[in-house]
Amino acid sequence: MNIEPGILPAVVTPLNEDETIDTESLGRLVEHLLRTEVKGLFMGGTIGEGGALRDREKAALYRETVRFARGRVPVLASVSDQSTLRVIDNVRLAEAAGVDAVVLTPRLCFPQRDAEESVRLVEAVARESSVPVWFYENPEVSPVTSSFDILARIAALPNVAGLKLTTKDRVLFQRCIEDIPERLPCFNGVVSEIAFAASIGGGAISGIGSMLPGLCIRVFNAAKAGDTAEAKRCQDAINATYAIYNGAGWPLWPSAQKHVLKRLGILRTSVATAPFRRLGPEEEKTIDAVLDTFEDWVLEPARAV
Repeated sequence: MNIEPGILPAVVTPLNEDETIDTESLGRLVEHLLRTEVKGLFMGGTIGEGGALRDREKAALYRETVRFARGRVPVLASVSDQSTLRVIDNVRLAEAAGVDAVVLTPRLCFPQRDAEESVRLVEAVARESSVPVWFYENPEVSPVTSSFDILARIAALPNVAGLKLTTKDRVLFQRCIEDIPERLPCFNGVVSEIAFAASIGGGAISGIGSMLPGLCIRVFNAAKAGDTAEAKRCQDAINATYAIYNGAGWPLWPSAQKHVLKRLGILRTSVATAPFRRLGPEEEKTIDAVLDTFEDWVLEPARAV
């Protein structure tokens, strides 16, 4: 499986009031995304609340996404956890759902003192997995920042198919693009780095990709084509969308993005996993007021299907 550089959205998880998967909304969300040029669907990551979902709901999320995607793009599933064996258990769940690849971070919660730990983890999981493995580094959820040498060793392991780095270190990211053996796909998870990633041959896994896939793709395509003015215009529009999160308060960011998708007619609820609380009426009004300031081109394609 080879994913070419582009936008790969980190997808929110539609939930019913009881935190089961809202399958109907998930189907609309998948179609909403596949109306655009996304290169795949990354499910159950940070914005997808994968670490908070019960196993049966995570299995349903992956299984139903695969069913709705119908092979049109690869489906990648997060399998991150706190130990190698727990990650492998998650891999088995994802394999049974029929996903195309699994994505893992360094183990969650524990500060990493041994730089070799990530190598050992990925090597063990890649050996056990029947599907390709991506390594995902996000210091906000797993307090690790690997050196280039460690990343290159991970990329060279059998069955490793790609890297996602949530980093503003452009020197490191560009070195990974240019010097990783066999030029594995390398995607950046920082929304403000989409244009830079595109300009040097990388990709982007966008945390606002569920909400505004078309806008992310506009930034990427403009930067790839060398149209810096258009890339800046689109990047400025992306930066303005952070007012949505400010309106809800950053602790409610999954609910805020789901509320936008609800207003656009794609999701039925903005429910997020407890202990996230529900958005209040005033917070919803604040988000709606931000949306009302956006020009139509910012939201296209972002309508109900």
